[in-house]
Amino acid sequence: MTLEPMDLLPAARQPVPGSELELIERSLRWNELFSPWPDEARRRLAKEARLRTYHRRTQVLAHDRHARDLLAVVSGCLEVGCVDAEGRKYVHGLLGPGHLAPLVRLLEDQPLPYNYHAHEDSVIVHVACDAVLSVLAEQPQLWREVARLGLQRQRHSLQALHEQVLSSIPQRLVVTLLRLVDFYGVAESEGLALRVRLSQHDLAAMLGVSRQTINRELGCLIEQGILDATYNRII
Repeated sequence: MTLEPMDLLPAARQPVPGSELELIERSLRWNELFSPWPDEARRRLAKEARLRTYHRRTQVLAHDRHARDLLAVVSGCLEVGCVDAEGRKYVHGLLGPGHLAPLVRLLEDQPLPYNYHAHEDSVIVHVACDAVLSVLAEQPQLWREVARLGLQRQRHSLQALHEQVLSSIPQRLVVTLLRLVDFYGVAESEGLALRVRLSQHDLAAMLGVSRQTINRELGCLIEQGILDATYNRII
């Protein structure tokens, strides 16, 4: 099946083609929020969802930041970040297949706190929040899974804040790389290689430091034999 790149969901939701519907249902079955949900509930969501492809660096929801959709990553990588008043970029995280954002959109009065870009060529399922809330209203016990995911996100955010305040830059860099390996690492003869492209600018934006600082710290890790880094590739 060939998917055309799209930046904006159509205003009117049309019936989902059969092959696309199967892919959406399969992706929801492996999603971090929806996997414990009953099959019938996931099928209801799939009928209201849309599958979209995004080229690398394309902004998701660029034309409609008020669209109340959850973004379920099927393949590729979704970058969650923001830019401050001085134009400095901060990357909050990278979400791979099976991950979901932005959970806050289930709260009707909450604007998007971050921007979302395709870090790699990515396939994303747009799940309508109204459809999710409709299922939750009929099956309130499923809010338990929303709470579980929300608490996990809170724990990760507090841990990241703790590291930013109390850990040194080398420690933060190593921890960041180890977390990325958990999601994107693949065993090779040389070691664990990151499957996602990661530049020094990306790492600098994730740690809130300059690219020159990242270059220096990566050099130290390479000298110690911990890392082997080439252009956009880290082992």
